[in-house]
Amino acid sequence: MSQTATTKTESGKVIPDEGTLDGDFELTANDKVQLDIDDAPFLLDPDEEEAPPPVLSAERSLITRETTETGKGKKKLIAVIIILALATAGIGTAIGLFALKKNTPPPLTAATDTPPVVVVPATPAAPPPPAEYNLKLAPFWVPVKTPANEDRFLVATFVLNTKDAVLNTEMQDKLTTLRDSIYYYLSNKDYAFLTDPASAESIREDLIEAINHYLVQGELKNLYFDQYILQ
Repeated sequence: MSQTATTKTESGKVIPDEGTLDGDFELTANDKVQLDIDDAPFLLDPDEEEAPPPVLSAERSLITRETTETGKGKKKLIAVIIILALATAGIGTAIGLFALKKNTPPPLTAATDTPPVVVVPATPAAPPPPAEYNLKLAPFWVPVKTPANEDRFLVATFVLNTKDAVLNTEMQDKLTTLRDSIYYYLSNKDYAFLTDPASAESIREDLIEAINHYLVQGELKNLYFDQYILQ
């Protein structure tokens, strides 16, 4: 680069001074001028200005997560406050309804002339009579002799009556023995005694006594004549 000197005339015009500068101010074409960037900051490229330090991805994630968690925490807090408010309102309403119901007086009923109904307890039914057991014995054929010395047979059937189930069972178990005692009694009586209607009560009492002689679970009290004929 060359530098040209100028001379100012009286008329104010600038006349270039042909010639070169002497000394160290003469530069060749091969010389380069190096300027300090600090002396010419306007020469910097706008795109090359220093940018702010980038935010690391981890820091960015942390900030985002903290922001998200803070938002969630606020939402949860609001939800809890709403739930508590609703629960408190529900409890208050229930208590109010219960107190109102408890303090409500019973409805007034119009007075009527209907006499009060008196409920008379029903008379308890009488217990059923105890069961009766009738043990009917097979017919007895007892030979007897008439006054005319004729051989006849007394055909007799008896019924043993009791209300004791245990005694009835015992008589069934000892049926053969009881029949033998009855037969023995009738076979030892004469024709006049057996055929006299007045002897019926004596015969009944004697047979009951003969039967009770073999019973241990109780006593027989009733004996009936079911059949009593002479053939």
